[in-house]
Amino acid sequence: MKTEGPQAHTHRARPGWIAQATAEDGFGLIEMVMATTLFLIISAPLVGVLLASIAQQKLAHERTLAAQTAQSAIETIRAMPYNSVGTQNGNPAGTVATSMPASQFGIGLDATVTTRISYMDDAPATSYRTRADYKRVVVTVVRNADATRLTQDVTYVAPPGGGAYAGQNEGIALAQVIDSALNMPVTGATVMLSGGPTPSRSDLTDASGSVVFPALLPTTVALDHYDLTVAATGYTTMREDTPPSLSARSAIVGGQTFQTIIRVYKASTIYVNALNADGTTYTGAATVTISSTRGTQSFPFSFGAAPFAISPPQTLAGEPIVPNIQYTARVLAANGATSTATTQPVPNSYPTDLTKTFTLTLGAPAAMEALTVKVVNAVGTRVVGATVTVSGGPGSSILLTATTDANGNALFSVPSNTSPGYTTLATSGALTGTATGAIIAPTTRTLTVR
Repeated sequence: MKTEGPQAHTHRARPGWIAQATAEDGFGLIEMVMATTLFLIISAPLVGVLLASIAQQKLAHERTLAAQTAQSAIETIRAMPYNSVGTQNGNPAGTVATSMPASQFGIGLDATVTTRISYMDDAPATSYRTRADYKRVVVTVVRNADATRLTQDVTYVAPPGGGAYAGQNEGIALAQVIDSALNMPVTGATVMLSGGPTPSRSDLTDASGSVVFPALLPTTVALDHYDLTVAATGYTTMREDTPPSLSARSAIVGGQTFQTIIRVYKASTIYVNALNADGTTYTGAATVTISSTRGTQSFPFSFGAAPFAISPPQTLAGEPIVPNIQYTARVLAANGATSTATTQPVPNSYPTDLTKTFTLTLGAPAAMEALTVKVVNAVGTRVVGATVTVSGGPGSSILLTATTDANGNALFSVPSNTSPGYTTLATSGALTGTATGAIIAPTTRTLTVR
């Protein structure tokens, strides 16, 4: 058999080979998407766990640093002399700062260290009660970023050699702050003690509205009293309960407890509208007089679109409007028209609505006359700063007040009136002087206070 040329080899691919090669070419788009989705589903919770683990590790690290910081602060305080263990102007007073950065203790932590120190009342039943047996120190470390409290430590510091009767040669001031209108305690008010031999202190009232200042040195001839004053947001102290009132000022002897109640209130607002006799709004100059059992004051005012108002921090007779008492309002227009005095309780509803509106109707106009009141003392010297009140006039509806100027004069403008005329009263401290009579022309009256 003849063979032409080299022997040729022919290979024929089998169908199975082609299918196998195609299957092993790689992932298609659909398979890739499914695989990625499956990976994300499985890994997403793991990411959350990982992040939470990192956050917990960071918090644990910060808490460890915070504990070191608090311990450093406590050790610093315990190394101080007992009399220095207190916050600046605190109760007890001392040299410890109420707030400082954690970095001040040499620890790299972005946090603030706050310290509160208080006296402990822990005397045995048979011993003298000083209310200052030892001191409680609370150190708190707060993260600056989000105000999270990282740690809080408490320690107690005892006086050196304190016996059962230690402190009986010192005094105590115990004050309760109440809302005078509600007769309820005011919590969180700042009470300040000052003026005596013990350095000034301040503290916050507790749930009963009370604060205690123990371990007070007895007053001396040079420093003969302690004063108590109150500061509370939105409140004013009753003037009867501010120094030198005896409810807010006292001498202290060894073993004495000065116990007092200080009343505060939320000041009210009085509005006054003036109407003409025909019911239309009066516009023009006038004098508005507001009076109560706590005092009287006249205010010049020009009525227009807005009513007359006395609102905090404005005062009436030296104090903001005190709630839950009766006030009387009067208007004397520049044209001589007067209103009838109107009396109402103020405010509408304490403490939710601290306002009250008086709407007064003016009568017929009248001729106005100038009245000058000159106030002198028993030797004829003019008295500056005396309070002068003018009352009476048409319908006995006029009530005006003023203070004598540098020449001892108080100036008024009143409707002409023959009967009952006008009574003028001058007061300077405990001295008074008065006169009564008609005013039908410009008049000068001299009042002698005795």
